[in-house]
Amino acid sequence: MAENDNTVKRYKKEIDSTREFAITKFAKDLLDVRDNLQMGYDFVDKIKIEEIKDIEELKKHFIEVKKGMNMTEHVMDACLKRFGVAQFEPMGEKFDPNIHEAIFTLPESEHPNNHVGAVMQSGWKIGDRVLRAAKVGIVKK
Repeated sequence: MAENDNTVKRYKKEIDSTREFAITKFAKDLLDVRDNLQMGYDFVDKIKIEEIKDIEELKKHFIEVKKGMNMTEHVMDACLKRFGVAQFEPMGEKFDPNIHEAIFTLPESEHPNNHVGAVMQSGWKIGDRVLRAAKVGIVKK
């Protein structure tokens, strides 16, 4: 009996350790995203946007910030991909309550009845399991 209890405790400890290691690796990868966001914030703070009078100079800085946001998005997507997290865009798909959350209906659309006609927020999966359902508008003619 005591041997069985020790085996159960050992397996539980091993499972907890594995779980902690997995989240540690994920969190470490997310730190790259956090660092990129901080660099973007520091860049905007450093250029003192309020003091810029020339609209062309302001546009130039805005374009640089947008490029930085895009690069950060790519870093985050790569991190999520390494952990099996994938985005899905359901536009035009037949409505499925398992992966779509209907937010509103659309009376007119080029898509057929009971299909996704608008996407408010894309969905995400881990493998085949839905992490977050897509928030969508459904065509109801």
